Parts: sequence; C-alpha cells; structure tokens
Amino acid sequence: MEISVRYGSISLALLCLYASNSFAALEVITTSEKQTLNKIENQYDIDTLLITVNDKFSQLNKKAYDVEGLKKTIVSEQQRYDELITELPKVIRAKTGLPETYKQIEESVNLVDELTLKAEEDSKRLETEKVEILTEYEAINKKRAAKSQQLFKLKTDITNRLIADLSKSSSTLPVNINGSTECSKYQTIADCLKESKSSILSNTRNESPFLNDKSVLLSYEVIDANMNMRGDLHYKVAMNFKPSYNDKIDSMLNEELGLKSAMVTLISNVPADWYINGTKVGTGKKLFHEIPLGKHGILASYQNQDKSSVENVEGNGVFNYKFANVTSSNKASNQAKVVAAEVPKGILKPTVKQPQPIAQKAKAKYTLFSDQTSIKLSDDDAKKKSSDKGYEYFMGVTPVNKKQNIEFTNEPIEK
Repeated sequence: MEISVRYGSISLALLCLYASNSFAALEVITTSEKQTLNKIENQYDIDTLLITVNDKFSQLNKKAYDVEGLKKTIVSEQQRYDELITELPKVIRAKTGLPETYKQIEESVNLVDELTLKAEEDSKRLETEKVEILTEYEAINKKRAAKSQQLFKLKTDITNRLIADLSKSSSTLPVNINGSTECSKYQTIADCLKESKSSILSNTRNESPFLNDKSVLLSYEVIDANMNMRGDLHYKVAMNFKPSYNDKIDSMLNEELGLKSAMVTLISNVPADWYINGTKVGTGKKLFHEIPLGKHGILASYQNQDKSSVENVEGNGVFNYKFANVTSSNKASNQAKVVAAEVPKGILKPTVKQPQPIAQKAKAKYTLFSDQTSIKLSDDDAKKKSSDKGYEYFMGVTPVNKKQNIEFTNEPIEK
C-alpha cells in the first residue's frame, strides 16, 4: 500500500512555536536584551562618520588624478622645450625668428618651473589630507572594534541565560500543530498517521531554534484527525520536547547581533579600483570579498570618476557601480615609461603597465591601508566558499523527503 505525502511550507515565524505558557518563557533574545542591543547600535553609530570620510576619500582621488594630469602637462612642456632647443641652431643660422624662439624657450622654462612647483605643493597638501583621512578611518575602526567587544559580551550573557534556562528540569517545549498530508484512499487514518509521524517530528525539530535531531520527545498525541474520500488527511497533534542549546541558536545570535561575515560581490562595467573603508581590496570588473556584517563605506574608482556609498551589509550581496563617459588611451607603454621617469618627486606616482596593444593610462590612487587584494573567483567557487564558511545570511533548512503542510498554532488544542 502506497502513501504519498504532500510538502507544504512550515512558517519560519518563531512566534508560531510559542504555543503554550511554558514555551513563551523560552526566547532567544529577550526584550531587555534587544534594548541593550539597540543601545549599543546607537552608541557606536558610524553612519555619519562613514558618509563624511567616504566623500573626503572620493575627493582625494579626484585631486590625485588632477595632479597626475598636471605632471603629464609638465612632461609635455619639457618635450616642447627639447624640440625648441633642437631647432635653435637652425634658427640662429637662418637669422630669422630668433627673438621669438628665445621667447618661447623662456616661456617654456618658466611654465615648467611654475607647474613643477604647483605639483609639489599640491602633492604635499594631498599627503596631509591623506593623513587626516587615515586618522578618521582609524577612529571609525576603533569604534567598530569597541562595538564588536560589546556585542560579544552581550552574546555571552544571552548564551549563559539560555543554557541556564534550558538546563532546568522544568524546561519543556510544547508544540501544537495543525497539519495535512495525502494518504492512499485505501489506507486507514491510523496507518497514515503512523507513517507520517517521522516527517512531522523531523519538520518540527527543524523549525524550532530550541530543537535538533537529538532532541528528546517527551510526549506525542494526535488530538484530532479526519480523512476524506480522496485520501486527504487533516490532523491536530500535540507534542512536548526537552529543549536544548544548539548550533541553530548560536547561528541565530550571530545573525541578530551582526557577528557573522558576508561575501559581497563588487561589479562594474569597467576594471575599477575597489576600496572598502579606505582599504583597496582589488581591481577588476568583478570581485568577491568577505566583510563583517554592518555598515561599510564602498568606493569604486576609475580614471577621474568615483562611485561610492555607505552600505548596511546584512548578508551576501551584490553591489553594482556603473561608470558613464569612459575614455581610453592609445598611447604606447614606452611613452608612459617616459612620463613616469620625468615627473617631479611627490607622493603621486603613475603606475606603468607592461606593453599592451592598447595601453591604459596609469592612474595615481591612494590606498590608506595595506592592499588586501581579493581573490577573483568564479561564481561557482564563490558560492561554494560561501556555503563552506556559512556566509549565507538567511539560514534555510533542507527539506526532508516527505511533504507536510503544517501550521503551528498559538491556540491550545481541545482534548
């Protein structure tokens, strides 16, 4: 005789499990603990600080790009000076246009000196701004670290309370459910319920944060059951378990308190430089990077354009920054080498790439912290890595083989 069991969804709303007074006392996080959490969040709020420093960092990159352009103008003017000096003997022999040539040489020398001085002064100002921004990021990181310490302390307090409450001999978890399943119309109600019991228990254990596959079942009673001529069985079951602290509670606490990590995907239409909280994490059109849950300043930079935002990372996510009016350079890499060699000393140094068919203009960038380059992964690798380390924000439960349509109720079942 066959039985087919129909899967339905089991509500993840934990309030549905608070079916009796004895269970109502079992809370993962109490009201007072939530108030403590809110107090910590407000005390260490870094939204305004992140927005301000992220904007300053974006402006710093734009100024750095302007200084780089200034240095390239110096190199171009130096090349013009060299051309004038090369042509000077011909002008002298021709005895025509000599005053004009001398004037052009004088103007070129004065312009190079003027631009060189400006580049050096601007570079010094940028270095000062860089130090100030670094100080602001460090202050934010200190607040973030202090917040983490407070959150870990709160988690310890919550864990100790839960373990103490769940260890009491009087601590039980009553669960009342209304469910339905599909039986063979030739099967008795008792036989169908007997075959469905294991999946009912499994689904109940999966749904409750206080239960796992090793949880002890104290009682199990079918209060009511009826089946129509098509084999659709509806039932009411009252169960009682011994709750315990387990990995599901620990994971839930980490999620609620923001103590987990997440894998973020950074996407752009150009090979941008990516920064998180002032630290360069890599360059490319697509990067994967692991960061703690919470507020983070994300900045993508390409040529003289920047895209930035402050994001509240609550789980694995994708951040897409699209750049418009993107230009490209056709200058050869050997010319780029000349530019790098001739610029005056300063904090901005163009990055010279190896020869390519079409060379990309090098851009000076500030990395306020050490370069923590992200690993470029394929989508499959990223998903596998995320799964292995538990980065998923929404913790789902793998369905069992039998389908159940179960509704947890708050109402006591009449016996």
